[in-house]
Formats: sequence, C-alpha cells, structure tokens
Amino acid sequence: MALDDQQLSVIVVGSGLAGLAAARILREKHQVTVYERGVPSVATGGQGICNFPNAIKIMRQMGFSPQNAGSVSIQGFRTVDKLGNLIYDTVFRFEEKYGAPALSHMRVDFRAELLRLATAPSKELGISGEPAKVVFNNGAKDINPDAGEITLEDGTKAKADVVIVADGIHSRLRPIIAGPDCPKPQKSGLTCCRIAISANQTIEALGHLPNWWQEQLAGDSRIIIFEARDGSDRIMVVYGLRNMTYMNISCIFPTKEEKETTTTSWMAEGDNKEMVEIFEDFDPDVKKLISVATEVKLWELQDLEPLERWTAGRAILIGDAAHAMTPMQGQGANIGIEDAEAFRLLMQPGVTRDDVPAILKRIEDVKKPRATRVLANTRLTSRGVSGRERYRVMDDNCTYNGIFEALKGH
Repeated sequence: MALDDQQLSVIVVGSGLAGLAAARILREKHQVTVYERGVPSVATGGQGICNFPNAIKIMRQMGFSPQNAGSVSIQGFRTVDKLGNLIYDTVFRFEEKYGAPALSHMRVDFRAELLRLATAPSKELGISGEPAKVVFNNGAKDINPDAGEITLEDGTKAKADVVIVADGIHSRLRPIIAGPDCPKPQKSGLTCCRIAISANQTIEALGHLPNWWQEQLAGDSRIIIFEARDGSDRIMVVYGLRNMTYMNISCIFPTKEEKETTTTSWMAEGDNKEMVEIFEDFDPDVKKLISVATEVKLWELQDLEPLERWTAGRAILIGDAAHAMTPMQGQGANIGIEDAEAFRLLMQPGVTRDDVPAILKRIEDVKKPRATRVLANTRLTSRGVSGRERYRVMDDNCTYNGIFEALKGH
C-alpha cells in the first residue's frame, strides 16, 4: 500500500449477493467485516438465478469461477405456448454483443462462490489484502449513519469508516438512511413458485428427458418461457443449472391469496398440488415435474419505488435494500453486483476516511438513475407482453461497463 493510502474499516450489513460482492471488491485494500442476522446456510435452496453481461463482466474481474458454480451459458431465448409449441426463438450471442456471456446457476452455488471470493486466502485468489470476516447470527438492528456505527442483535455496537447496508428488500435500516417516510416494498400482484429438479428425478418421473431438455443438453441452451396466452398472466420460465443436470422452473401467476410468509420471505413453502391446479392446462411433462418436486418455494413478487436517497453520512444502501425489483428482467442481483463494483472508487490512491461521505454520494449519483431506469424496464415488461417485447430492453440492461466508464457521462 502506498504511503498516501489509508486502510479503511468497512462494515457490510447482510451476506446476500450484493453484500458479498462488495466485500470481495473492498477486501483487496480495506478491512471488511460482514454482519449477517441469519445462519451460514441462509441462502440454501435449489432455485436458479441468471446473471447477464453487465454483472458477468464485473464477476470476471473478481475471479468468479463458472466451474465452481456449475454455470450454464445462455445462448438465446425461446417462447412457446402452454403446450410447448414454438412461438418465438432467437439466438442471442451475449459474448459477441456485450463482451461477456449470460450465465445461469443455482442460487446457493452462486452465493457460495461469492462467499469464497470474499473470504478465501488472498494467495489463493492472487490478490492483495486480507479476507473479509463474516459474523453470522448477529445482524444490525440500528444505525447511526453519521458516526458509521451499527447496533447489533446482541446489543453490542460496531463502528467503521464505511457502512454498506445490503440487508434486502425488507431492510430494517433503510428508513434511517433514506428517511422515515421512504417507500416500502409494494406487491406486483404476481406470485412466483420456484423449483429446481434434477435430470435423475425427471427420468424417474417421466421415463425420459423432455425434448426441450434434450435440446439444451445438445448445446442449444435457452431460457424457455411457456406462456398461457389467454390473458391470465401465467408463465413458466425454464433454464438449466449445475451444468444442465438440473432445470429451474419458475411458475409466475396472479396472486391468489396474500400470505405473510410469501410477503416477507422468498423461501416460503409452496404446495405442489396447488401449482398443478393453477397450471392444469400446461404441458403435461412440466406439470408432472412440478408434482414430484421435493422443494417448492413461493414468493410474492415485490419491488420498491425509487428512493429519494441511498446515502447518509458514512452509510449507503445497495442491492434490494436500495432498489428491489421483480425478476421479470432478471436484473435485480445484477444491479446489486454493479453497486458492489462501484466501491472501486474507495480503492483509489489517496482516499481517506474524510472522503467517504462524498464518494458514497458520487456512487449514488451514478447508480441511482441507472437502477431507476432498469426498474422501469422491468415494470414495462412484466405483464401482457410478448417474448419479443421482453428482450427489447436487453441493450440498456447489459451495456453497463462499470463505475469509471459510467462516470465519464457525469
């Protein structure tokens, strides 16, 4: 570290995707501690997640290993009707068009890889600095942004030069930073049932792999969308996981009954029989897979109106705590990765603790308009649109090239 450099102390609240990515970025120079209210297995579950080029470019810089995460490269999109008849198909060469691929993986595998990048020995990663420290079962319940001090669940306090609040859509600290009257999460009227099923389970249930799975194994890996096309807003989103040995099936439908569990958690237990009934007129093979799935999770899709501010003093909101959006464009986690990369501004030579509030505000000035625009894209393509229309905003979503490039336009 140069003589004019100052090692900062950094607290990250939350060990989700955005929080761990921020810890990985900052650990190369600064002292990072992550406080998580949950247990180490907080992100278990077989659900899938997609990362698009705007995030993959950053993840590559971080040393992300697709092999470790069992990532599947997405080569395009296919829309079919509820019985699987082709409506729209396109090859989408993400690497050629945007300089990085689109990858799908099991969420738990993706988070495990981010945790490795945040906490593995520096020598193993070929970087400088010290690993981030992660403290489980002791989240933050209060914050003094100007002092950079949090109060933990056990009543103790922790203080740092920077506090990054990444505690999710139901953030407890958001009102303190963004203001007591800041927007609260709002329901979209849609619910998502998510399952992941293995090839072995599928063969046991059906006696074979469906044609659409076999096509994926042949290298034609697509995000497949089954559409009801009857005005009911029912769709199924299917894509490969764990080197195509699993498939993610996300069943999205108008919310039938609001429940506290599906509002406050994205891991609430779902009911196979109910899902089969909701999608009773869909492809028989897909219905059979839903009926035999051993893990069915329900999640009422919610987003967040743009906040007036993300920062206060030494604290900043990132990820879903700052800009929650539904998965209808698959960009929620990707924008959180972008947020994390923006902390490279704190890695520049000569940065001191006195510079922190101004740098955090600079990050907000770049990232808040960007997140607001992607939220608008997501809302525009959430209901009643064709497959072709869903992909029109891809250029805007995927062409972000990091904080330094973005600052050139400010």
